Amino acid sequence: MKRLSIAFALGALAVALASCDDPITSKERSLQELHYKEGVLTTSQTFDFTRWIEVKKGAYRLPSIAPDEDAKNTYWASASNQGYTMVPRGKDYPVIPLMDNGMNNGAIIRSVKGFYFFLFRTSTDLIAGALYTGQVETKQLTTNPLESTLFGQPYSSGLPELVDFTYQYKAGEKVIHGQGKKVDLPSEDRASVSAVFYEVTEDDSYLNGKTLQTDARIVAKGYVELAPTTPAGEWQSYRLHLQPVDEARYAAVDMAKKKYRLALVFSSSFRGAEYIGAVGSELRLQQVTIKDRVKSNH
Repeated sequence: MKRLSIAFALGALAVALASCDDPITSKERSLQELHYKEGVLTTSQTFDFTRWIEVKKGAYRLPSIAPDEDAKNTYWASASNQGYTMVPRGKDYPVIPLMDNGMNNGAIIRSVKGFYFFLFRTSTDLIAGALYTGQVETKQLTTNPLESTLFGQPYSSGLPELVDFTYQYKAGEKVIHGQGKKVDLPSEDRASVSAVFYEVTEDDSYLNGKTLQTDARIVAKGYVELAPTTPAGEWQSYRLHLQPVDEARYAAVDMAKKKYRLALVFSSSFRGAEYIGAVGSELRLQQVTIKDRVKSNH
């Protein structure tokens, strides 16, 4: 074994010395190093929700990822907050900062009481809180609310594989249908978390509330429903895995030639898009971390 170790060390030294002079050997070594790095799991982004920006003056704020972020073009979005501005005398926005000793220390995403008026097709007694990476198409908000959610931000650091987050969750007392429809209701509310990595096509369109889980452009995704099992005052950690939807598309990811987006969606009521949930359901987030597999193209 000792002789084998010495031989291996001498061989490695010979390759290293040769690479100084031999361009072919140098190239081979570079490819070996690239192959070694590819597939390594690395942390690409971490969000702690300690910085918030006022999006609508005197109304609501959203998490900010940079000091110079513009309120009109935030990384995080919330169609539920935007929609809540139409509630008469509304003050309890679905997405608000988590305060700790006067400092922002996370995000609170909650299902709140809305306003139902039968003449408006999209009015509802329940507004489920949702915080996501992307934008809000305000022109669609009242007529096609599911299509107003433009999910995803540009992503090019690698293949997102894990989303780790620290959370608390409690469910409201009674699950209702916000528009009073006679449908089967779950016995208990749950939070939901989605992570969807998708390819950007030539039309530059986004996934929305209708296509988030089913669009043909999706490369990989993960989804979980969180039951209200968090002990009062305690934080829990969860690791969400993104799984390839199509192995061929996953293998063909090319960060140099194609564009991609990653959508992270956190909701306080897992069926909130159907106006189903419980007023008082509350998901608290303290940290979200994305981990990638390094993806090279050569």
